[in-house]
Amino acid sequence: MNDVQQQSEDTRSPTAKALDLVSQITTISLTAVLPAVGGYFIDNWLGTKIVFILIGLAIGMTGAGFQLMNLVKKLERQTTRGKSSK
Repeated sequence: MNDVQQQSEDTRSPTAKALDLVSQITTISLTAVLPAVGGYFIDNWLGTKIVFILIGLAIGMTGAGFQLMNLVKKLERQTTRGKSSK
């Protein structure tokens, strides 16, 4: 289901909505953590201290921040649409 169909009316079950939210939160978490883990392995491979871990953290937190902002905007639109239809 694309965003245009969801914006018109979301008729999914509460379980489906919850699973969608859980998958988005999991994606945000992995986006924040995986670049730092990759940086750890690169640091071990190259013998550097924590240079690539810090670079990975910066990249991961930036990406996770953008995804989180998009999620909040989406939830805000749903909440606003729900209040206006009542």
